[in-house]
Parts: sequence; structure tokens; C-alpha cells
Amino acid sequence: MRIDAIFTDLDAHTLDPDRPRAHRIGVVGGRIIGFDEELDGIAADRVESLGGAVVLPGFNDAHCHTTWFGLTLAAVDVTNLPGGLIDVYSALEHAAAATPPGEWINATGFAHRDYGGEYPELDRLDAITGDKPLFMRQTSGHAAIVNTEAMRRAGILEEGFSEPVGGRVVRDAAGHPTGLLEETAQELVQNLIRPYSVDTIVDALDLATAHYAKEGITSFGECGIAYGWIGHSPIEISAYLRAREQGKLRARAQLMPQADGLHEIAANRADGFGIGLDAGVRTGLGDDLLSLGPVKFFMDGALSGETAALRENYTGRDHPGYLQDDAEALHRRILETYASGWSVAVHAIGDAAVDAAIAAIVEAQTRHGRRAVPNRIEHAALVHDEHLATLAEHGIAVTPQSSFADGIGDGMNASVGPERRRLLYRAKSFVDAGVMLAGSSDRPCADGNVLRCIQAFVTRATRAGDVMGSADECLTPNEAIAAYTSVAATASGQGGAKGTLSRGKLADFVALDAHPSEVAATEIAQIPVQATVLGGEFTHDAR
Repeated sequence: MRIDAIFTDLDAHTLDPDRPRAHRIGVVGGRIIGFDEELDGIAADRVESLGGAVVLPGFNDAHCHTTWFGLTLAAVDVTNLPGGLIDVYSALEHAAAATPPGEWINATGFAHRDYGGEYPELDRLDAITGDKPLFMRQTSGHAAIVNTEAMRRAGILEEGFSEPVGGRVVRDAAGHPTGLLEETAQELVQNLIRPYSVDTIVDALDLATAHYAKEGITSFGECGIAYGWIGHSPIEISAYLRAREQGKLRARAQLMPQADGLHEIAANRADGFGIGLDAGVRTGLGDDLLSLGPVKFFMDGALSGETAALRENYTGRDHPGYLQDDAEALHRRILETYASGWSVAVHAIGDAAVDAAIAAIVEAQTRHGRRAVPNRIEHAALVHDEHLATLAEHGIAVTPQSSFADGIGDGMNASVGPERRRLLYRAKSFVDAGVMLAGSSDRPCADGNVLRCIQAFVTRATRAGDVMGSADECLTPNEAIAAYTSVAATASGQGGAKGTLSRGKLADFVALDAHPSEVAATEIAQIPVQATVLGGEFTHDAR
């Protein structure tokens, strides 16, 4: 018998209890055919030595924004610049000088908490950019900073302008726009730039997934595509297909359409169809490399900008944030979407939003049953004890981001205050309660390097030397690894094909210099990635 490949000289931690360790892995047709003694006497077209590396199942970032991340790699980066706002202005000056008259200046990575809570002054931005419109995305993705020219083109400065539902144009005490656009108000400017061309998106996916491969990522959930302020083109799926055809998709993608694109379908009444996408496509369509996942709903905003919907006011503020739409309207749309065959992934950060998201999902499942792809709460940032049993009982997955600890952990601690911070971005409580905790980064809203995210799950360390939320929520390294492998696969409805190294599953794995449990917690992020293998083929090889 002859097979495609045997990977040898490795120490595999399979996460499969039936065979927890292995030292050789055999591959046929992109899947694992056997281990160790099962390969005795079998020849292979390729024998690949991994030099004694520790091998884990390939990492799965269950919630990220891959097209967006790829685009940021070509944009002006203003992330936490050392010289403060002066450096931000300087970076924009360089970009403006290189931008043709009337063309857009695109910047990314701004976070007001990195700059003492301050935002750039609109007058200064206008002096730098002139007639060149500026769109500068805030790191969270829930706000953007624009100049006067961009607002003029978007009609924001016209008499009689009205705020969009679920968003706000921030104004000063005199009622003048400051250039800060929150939530759905970003679309007013974004729609002047979009849709991006398919070629542009393919190039972004090429850059992004090449970066993923170097970090051991073999799967990801593209959370919110095609529609709304998070999407890049109504034909974004076509770009993914083209990237696949051109060999520029180096990881398995589960695509999650943004709910803004759902509409009534003229189906036969007997079908009981609610709202959906044309041709009746729904969750589950696709194959091992490219498939459709849940529909992404926005219930509220972000804690970093204090737009997430809380039960009680933010500490020291006179408001509790807000929902993206009328609560009943959101509830009804989730039920209609689920009735049409889609699983749902509901962005809910504040505890009031989590209340609403759980209620809608539980009612949907009670009416129509569970789906092969679980329903999810994206972020699940402020979760009360009474929510834990409900999430576990109904098989609802959560995707809290440990990567937020360094960048915005201190600010979130302050926003929710000392009494509520124990509820903030929980992790251990989910694991102990039997809730599916899927590892995710929300990249580019935060650092997406999985080893850094695993370290953050273990330490929860903030930039100021505190911990995000409570130290009681720290995971062990093995729990954090499971979140990014076996649990992420199960939470994506793909646990039968990946997530552990098991016979018959996809041959997706990462080779590391050391196991995260064998180094100090503060050194996990520094473990080198020697190789990444997707379906038995190297997507990254630094041996």
C-alpha cells in the first residue's frame, strides 16, 4: 500500500481521547489515514520530518474579519503610535501627500484609549487632507473618523439630515459634527467607497491568509460579509471563490453573511420560508474549504466606545448604550431568519443585548429545533451567572475575545466598574458550565495571533498590569488550546471533520517548537511556528 504522505519525527497532541499522542501521521486525499504502528509497512510519496516539533490540530479563529484584515495591510496604520496624536497627524500627512487629488485616504487601527481618550481634531484633519476624503476606521470597527470632505460627500452636512437607525454622528456642544461616526452611521461614508472590486478582495484574502498560515491558522470564521457596514461587496462570496480557484485561499473559510442583506423570498407558502438570500442558500452550503455558516446579526455596539447595550448605565455616565434597532424588530428578524434554515450568530456585548440575544435564540430553537451548525453569541462580553446554564442547556456557543485584554481591557474594566467587571469576557465560567467557548480574535479589531490569544486566555493581562475582568476567569493552556481547535470546530458545526487529529479527519495541523503548557505563561506567545499543514500540504514551512 502506498499513501500520499507520512509526517514523522513529531510529538502530536491530538486532543482525541482515544489516541492522545502520536509520533507519525499518515495522509491520503487530504485526510488522516492513521498513526504510528498503523503505518508500519506502508510507503508514501512524501515523507516529511518535522524535526521533533510539537504538533497540535490546526488553529481555528472562529470570529475574525479576513477581507478587512487584508485591506488593512495596505492601509495607513495608526495603531498606538508612540508619539501620540502628533504621530497620527504625521502619518496622515505622508498619506495625503501620496494620494491624488480627490481620492480617498484610508487609515486603520485608531483607538482613542491609546491616545488618552482623545480623538483627532477635525480642523487639523481638514488642514492635512484638503479635498481628499478621509475614512479612518477605529480598531473596534464600531466607529470611524472622517474629515469634512467625506461628510460633505455623504450628505451629513446637508440641512435636514437625520441620524441613521442604529448609529450616530457625534457632535460637539454647539451641534457641529466632530468627524466621529458611530455604528451604522459609518455606512454613510463607507457606501461612497464600496463595493470593492472582486480583484481587490482577492488580493486582500491573499495577503491575509498568507499571514494566517505563518501563525498556524488553518480555519477561520469570516464574521459578517457582503452587506452592512462590515461587508465589502454584495458579491463577496464570488471573491472567495476566485481566491480559491487562484490558490490564494490558504485556510478553510466559513462565511457568515451580514443580516442586512436578508429579504423576503417569493417562495411557496407551503415552505414556511421567512427571510433569506436569493436561491434559498443557507447555512451548511459548501465544502471543507469554503462554506456558509450562520447569519451575523448586530444586537448592539462595543464596550470600547460605550455603545454596547447594558442593563444599567456605564460607570460615571448617564447612559447605558443602545441596541442597533428596536428590540422587537431584532427579535422578529432573528426568528424569521432561523425559520428559513439559517443558524444565527448574534453580536451581543452588553448584558442587555445578551439578554435579548439569548431570548431570541431559545425561542427560535424551541419553535424549530436545533441545527447542525450551532447558534452563537458573538463576543458575549457581559454575561451573568443565570445565563450560563441557559447557554449550556440550549447548546449555544460563545466567542469571547481574550485578545481584547491588552488593547482595551483597562478601559473596559473602568467602563463597567468594580461590581460588574467579574462578568467581563468570561472564559473559565463558560468552560466549567459546559458552554462551547470558541477561540476567536475579532481581527483586525484586536491581535489575531493565536499563540498570543492563548497566552491572553491564560493570563488575561492588561496593558496597565491589571487583568481583564477577573483572574478567576483564566484558562489553563490546554483549555485555551481546545478553544482554538476542538471546541471552535464543534461550535462551527464542523467537529466531525476537524478540531482533533483523528483518523478520517482533515490533515490540518500546526508544528510548534514547544507545547504552550511546557513554557511560562508569559512566554506562550513567543513559541515559534515551524510549519502549518492544510490537508496534508504545507501552507507555511520554516523548518
